[in-house]
Amino acid sequence: MAAARLAGWRPLLSQALRGGFHDWLRLDGERWIFILKTLLAAFAALWLAFRLGFDSPGTALITVLIVSSPQSGLVLEKGFYRLLGTLAGSAAALVLVGMLASQPVLLLAALSLWVGLCAGYATLYRNSRSYGCVLAGYTACIIALPAIGQPLAVFDLAVTRVSEISLGLICSAVVYDIVFPRYQADQVISTVRGRYLRFTLLCQDALAQKLHARDLEQAQLKFAADIAALEAGRATAFFEAGHVRSRSNQLHAFNATFMAALTTFHTLHRQMERLRRDADSPLPGLLLPLFAEVAAMLSEADGPARTAAEAKGTVAQLGRLRAGWPRRVAAAREQLLQGEEAERWRIDFDTATELLTRFIEEMHAFAGVYHGFASKTPQQISALAAYTPGTPLPVAVAGGLRAALTLGALSVAWYWLAWPSALEAVLLATVLCCLAASSPRPVLMVKQFLTGFALGTPLAYACMFWVLSQTDGFPLLAAGMLPFLALGCYLKCLPKYAGVGAGMTIVLAHAISPQNHMNYDVVSFLNGSIARILGLALSAAFFQLVLPEHTMGSPRHIAAALWREARRACDAKLPHLKQRYENRIRDLLNQLNTLSPAQAELKQAITSQAITLLELGLAVINLRALTAESPSAQLRADLEHAVTQLARYFAAPSPERLQQAIATMRATGPTLRVHLALAEPERAARIQRALADLHLIHTSLLDVAEAAAQGTDHDS
Repeated sequence: MAAARLAGWRPLLSQALRGGFHDWLRLDGERWIFILKTLLAAFAALWLAFRLGFDSPGTALITVLIVSSPQSGLVLEKGFYRLLGTLAGSAAALVLVGMLASQPVLLLAALSLWVGLCAGYATLYRNSRSYGCVLAGYTACIIALPAIGQPLAVFDLAVTRVSEISLGLICSAVVYDIVFPRYQADQVISTVRGRYLRFTLLCQDALAQKLHARDLEQAQLKFAADIAALEAGRATAFFEAGHVRSRSNQLHAFNATFMAALTTFHTLHRQMERLRRDADSPLPGLLLPLFAEVAAMLSEADGPARTAAEAKGTVAQLGRLRAGWPRRVAAAREQLLQGEEAERWRIDFDTATELLTRFIEEMHAFAGVYHGFASKTPQQISALAAYTPGTPLPVAVAGGLRAALTLGALSVAWYWLAWPSALEAVLLATVLCCLAASSPRPVLMVKQFLTGFALGTPLAYACMFWVLSQTDGFPLLAAGMLPFLALGCYLKCLPKYAGVGAGMTIVLAHAISPQNHMNYDVVSFLNGSIARILGLALSAAFFQLVLPEHTMGSPRHIAAALWREARRACDAKLPHLKQRYENRIRDLLNQLNTLSPAQAELKQAITSQAITLLELGLAVINLRALTAESPSAQLRADLEHAVTQLARYFAAPSPERLQQAIATMRATGPTLRVHLALAEPERAARIQRALADLHLIHTSLLDVAEAAAQGTDHDS
């Protein structure tokens, strides 16, 4: 009996053990695999550096610890740009030292300028290329500053630096791509599938009038973060050997078509919200059946497509809907009443149906790109404009200026001090100023590194003077360092303590500084430790003292950048302008995600402003495109006048200019309708679209004026 009961429990026990093992492997297991790969690559690089006789074997070790990441593609990407940045920084150091070797003060000034330019560009772009800019900046300092007073050593320093870093990068790339590889491509495909499903469900809820406008705005922020994450994942997966690399352009198109559909859908939802406020309007009753028909076409009988292959039916349904859509719209328009009031409703009806028509077209394109992932061969997609971040220019300038002042002030102080270890403080403060310049919370980032250094310094002392001093040979050296580095790597796996872990691993490797002939000098160790912690503290101080409000995610700068982008939409070159404009606005929206909960009200206000300016800017770009294509000089003059008035308002928003822009839009409408009545069918369709954009601009400006009036009344 007992044996029978035990036999019955065995399958359940086995299943529970398997489930527990899979859960452990998914969470802690992945962390320990990351630690294993990091330490394997680090000690392999250190051993090879010893065998090759490098002057600073610890540099190869530190390189591995810095570029380590759970995703193999991210390691390859960071390694690639780290190598490029190191080469550029080495070249800059050789040129500057060669030109200014006899003028140390001018050399320090030139280095400060170079570091400022590199940090500014890194802040402006905020992608993998920015990492290369950061490396180019502080690598020049690492090579050039020790060469002051001995310029003939600069070439050897540059060659040694490049060789040691290259060795660390090669070891990282080999280990992370062979030992339990975790590819970014898998996460990219999961992100694509999840976004398509979430957006389809969101559209169905909104078309069925089940979604509040505030919820849709919150969804915009989440999708903005998702867009930036997918773009970063696409760039990372490009470095991996796999099918996602060949689909890089297709992923780019997925992002572009999604942004177009999302913007049009949000504009359509806001237009419908305006119409529902008028209780006497017959339009909701006419439009809701059209909305329901579109919602039904977005999914199959059992729900939205969950895979790219399942999206084939959605693409076919939307294609059939597009073919018969003009007849459906014409039938609904015929139901409108005649008369003066009906003319106003007809304008609103035409605008809403035009937006709905655009959404069907853009959703058809979006679903088509998604379905293309089911094919074994990538879709042939025309070249698209690159994703361009919308970092506010003052923030980028401040980041460069802060890094330049940090290096300039500290290097001058070091030059006249007799403290040899002060150079470490100068270099570390410069490195952290460059790295944290593109962080939304730079002081917090520096504090985390400072905490890691503070915790890692006594551990480094214990490792060096209590453990390594009693060992001999590389195996014992690696065994002595292993538990200390493993602790730092484990903290690096925890998002909340990632900065602490990174600081701990770096200070352990840097303070111990493994050499072929180890030097156990307590005084030198303490001097270096004090200098490193002082450098981090000075870096935090510079962020607090030099333009502290000019950091990534600053609400004031995001709001100002939104208006500048809207102004640029009125006069920038048209090719790819629509995509670039949407990219930048979405990126600014994504930066709002970094605001703290205490800034929720301000975040909501800027989000609403960003979405309004996104709609206005895209409508302006559409008007400008019609202006460029129109053969009618009078039509071009009318539209250019409307765009000019909007540009004046975007350049310096004020109640007076807002009212002037509203009046211009109201006066341009009848003029466009005259051109519409005289135009042939092909041109008439484009003018009809321009009328919808013009009416959309007019109603959006009225909403802005109404919100401003309510805010004034509230304040008073």
